[in-house]
Amino acid sequence: MLKLILKLISKTTLKPLIKSCSIFVFAFLTALILLTVTAEAQKTTPTLGKFEGAVRNYSYRSLDDPPIPGCSLFVGSSSFALWGKKLETTFAEYDAVNRGFGGSNYEQNIIALTRIHLPYKPARVVIFCGTNDLAQGKNVETVFRHFKYYIARHWNANPLTEIYFVSTTHAPVREKFWQQGDEFCTKVQELASKTKGLFYIDVITPMNGEDGKVRENLFIKDRLHLNEDGYAIWTEAFKKVFETQNQNRTKPDIRELFQNRKSLGLFDDPLFAEDGVAIKEPPAVDTKLNIVFIGNSITIGGGEQSPPARCAEYLKQQAGIGEVAFSNQGVSGLTTVDFLPSKNKQFPKVIEAANLFKNDQSGKLLFSVMLGTNDSAVTGPNGSPVSPEDYRRNLKEIVDRLLTDYPESKIVLHYPIWYSDTTQNNAVYLLEGQLRVTVYGLEIQSLVDFYSQTPDKTRVYLGDTKAYHYFKTHYESAMRHETGKKGTFFLHPNDRGADVLGRFWGAAILNHIP
Repeated sequence: MLKLILKLISKTTLKPLIKSCSIFVFAFLTALILLTVTAEAQKTTPTLGKFEGAVRNYSYRSLDDPPIPGCSLFVGSSSFALWGKKLETTFAEYDAVNRGFGGSNYEQNIIALTRIHLPYKPARVVIFCGTNDLAQGKNVETVFRHFKYYIARHWNANPLTEIYFVSTTHAPVREKFWQQGDEFCTKVQELASKTKGLFYIDVITPMNGEDGKVRENLFIKDRLHLNEDGYAIWTEAFKKVFETQNQNRTKPDIRELFQNRKSLGLFDDPLFAEDGVAIKEPPAVDTKLNIVFIGNSITIGGGEQSPPARCAEYLKQQAGIGEVAFSNQGVSGLTTVDFLPSKNKQFPKVIEAANLFKNDQSGKLLFSVMLGTNDSAVTGPNGSPVSPEDYRRNLKEIVDRLLTDYPESKIVLHYPIWYSDTTQNNAVYLLEGQLRVTVYGLEIQSLVDFYSQTPDKTRVYLGDTKAYHYFKTHYESAMRHETGKKGTFFLHPNDRGADVLGRFWGAAILNHIP
């Protein structure tokens, strides 16, 4: 259904849609696509009963506010759910994302894995879960098995993710389950002592008084959930473990991690086969990537870091890529017109950069492309405004030439990121340009769909689509505050935004390399 909608849109002349007062029509088309994506995803996704609404709300929230790749993901049951947005503020330096939903157990969090856990590619997963499982009558062995399967699923998808297990509590209202909870925690603690990437956070001991018994004044009236003093103790315990690991962390070997976890039987659970999940063994040798980044001033970056540099660091640190070499071919103010091979203006520079990598047999050549911001302007940059149809045609000319000249390469096309409708410096962008950028995203999708039907289907890929929404939501903190003819505008990422954009690019690139 989604491909049909995109084909219909791609065959429609979109320039009048943008030029005319058709904002509502465009909004309707965008909403239709989002609803279609959600509906089609739910056709094949197991439901969660009474928790379905909570998980679905998290999924919807991620459309407008996508978590940053490499975030710290807090998952589990109500103690996190009730902490709410304050949890994310408390652990903001770790890019915290709260995805706890009240009353949940391990089985439900396993179902939620593919929807609100794995897609975020977290650097950390902090999990508080198990007390509901025990209270529901499950024995310790069953809960422990589900825990091991949950963390194995994470590591099968993202081997470098660190898992932090938060011990069960001695909540007064559940005293009859304390012994079982302690047995479960002992098993996890023993596993953590042998498993690379698994860490144990003890919250039982710091919540006890001098008499060795749990302090009831750390709980609200239900004697199950924490009050502010209880959360303060958790905060201190969490940060102590996080900071210790930050100080001791060294770059891990993915093959070594896999063998360690395999030797402990974490990938042997029949649930993998029952859920249709294939075990991913790491490559025999370290992957090396050579990346040519094509773009404009956003790609160039500014200050202490650039998106390409941050992308390279993300690929090495969060994905375990052995080596990443790159060439930043971003040029301020340029459009797809400037990069056209037929114009012979900027494309020769791209060729020059790529040729430095062409004969490197040990590395894979990849082109990372994000163009469109300047194309979308009403006036100013070369060729602007570039109609959506011409934008697609220009990208195709660039891609076709790269495919021909570098037959072993791959090409990843990223959506342009959001900018404010007040943007006007030496060029004029405003609302018309902003809407045009959004339509460019549809043209990129259409172009990738076209290549998927050709012999080059394994070489041209859809890159990042999420950063647009991140910057639209977080422009105050992630973009530079610039002054133009319409007052303050937001066009370029600041240092924080450059890091975020590079991580989104890196996560998208990872989807298309072995």
